[in-house]
Amino acid sequence: MKELIVILSSTWKFAATFPVAVYVFQMSFFETILYTNIGGLLGIVFFTLLSRGLLKLTDAYWPKKWRCKKSHHKSFTKRNRRLVMIKKKYGLPGIVILTPVILSIPIGVFLNTKYYGKQKSSYLYLFLGQIVWSFIYTIVLIKLKNTI
Repeated sequence: MKELIVILSSTWKFAATFPVAVYVFQMSFFETILYTNIGGLLGIVFFTLLSRGLLKLTDAYWPKKWRCKKSHHKSFTKRNRRLVMIKKKYGLPGIVILTPVILSIPIGVFLNTKYYGKQKSSYLYLFLGQIVWSFIYTIVLIKLKNTI
């Protein structure tokens, strides 16, 4: 039962699962890595399918009068410049790094699907980033557990 709880909670909020797995359920290093990554992979697959469906629905049913109208003259505001700078500076690596840590898997996968969905390798990068973070979290928490 504890394995199922760790897998299901990893699909939603990846970073919050590690203290539960290590401290509450007393899982070993390999159990923690295995179950959190299974949950993370399932979360990426599920939320990718959900995000694609939501994006198709909004394209099909969003009233045209509420959509952003493209003007012939692009106005550069401080906000627009900042968004372009962040997207160019961090882009896909920023989403990959921040998804397991600050963003949750649903939000990170939605952003990935919206901006980089045509690049199938972007989902592999999300999963690889999640694996790296799972090793970091598990090593740090087990070291803390052993010192306490």
